Amino acid sequence: MPVTSRASSVSVSPFQIRAATVQDMEQLCALSSELLTHIRAEGTSEDARRVFEHIINSADLGLIVVAESKGTLCGYAYASYEWRAEFKGETMDIVALFVSSQWRSKGVGGRLITALLENARDRGIRRVSAEVHPGNSAIERMLESSGFDPERRTLWGLRL
Repeated sequence: MPVTSRASSVSVSPFQIRAATVQDMEQLCALSSELLTHIRAEGTSEDARRVFEHIINSADLGLIVVAESKGTLCGYAYASYEWRAEFKGETMDIVALFVSSQWRSKGVGGRLITALLENARDRGIRRVSAEVHPGNSAIERMLESSGFDPERRTLWGLRL
């Protein structure tokens, strides 16, 4: 009787998740420009560059993770850290999540969120929040599948 072997099936991801570096700046700003246009934000890609440089150079302020495929960024997530007595210490606020249109529905956004949550756990953070623009049901579904629940709070703002 011949011996047969079953090769185990290993799924190799077409993208990898890693922390952003200054070498990613041009691609990060291009992705950010798409996001800022989509949400009709006042900020520009130059504003995003200043934020990204500040965060990349000051790890205690936040974290930017990117999804990369063959040297090209296909998405990013940016979170900031904040200290709040209400939640017994350091918290994480997911500020931005963007995935290029050709990479959507391929698990990129979920993996970016997972990377942020792993970082939060490593830092001992007990609460992570995310603000979602009205009508963005794709992000709402992804956050819900990652364990997030909607909070019943009203966000107020004042532009100076």
